[in-house]
Amino acid sequence: MLAVSEVTITKANVPTLPLAMVAFIRGTANPPISNPDMFEITDAFLVEFWLEPARYKRANGTETPFWSYYDYESVRDKLLTCIAGWETPGGERIAYRELVIDAEELAVTLTFRFTATFRWCPLKVDHGEPFKIDFNLCTASECCVPEEADPCL
Repeated sequence: MLAVSEVTITKANVPTLPLAMVAFIRGTANPPISNPDMFEITDAFLVEFWLEPARYKRANGTETPFWSYYDYESVRDKLLTCIAGWETPGGERIAYRELVIDAEELAVTLTFRFTATFRWCPLKVDHGEPFKIDFNLCTASECCVPEEADPCL
């Protein structure tokens, strides 16, 4: 699976199909004013499958204007089954939101949208160290605890 962002596909750069991609869409939160040190963040992301485009053919072999049927149910069932059994790195709760199918000349796309919700809390900072920012794809390890426990203790 490829991690992508802001990709524009043209006839000149269409990748070899089939293809699977994952992309971050946005992160949202509504932190409380009274305790802004710990709150839930919901990240939206998508998983997209690109398939060879095909149209129904007439008896004489010429294409019709109608796109062939793609078995999206089996793709969805397998994807959701795999995600349901996946232990996320930061204890995120993954929720399926929608499937959008699009058929174009370059590819047929099955776009599955999801949300991942997790409890955020500040990192433990050594105030004797100079301020620096590190980037990581996982949430803070201090927050990777069951929801009923206080992850910021």
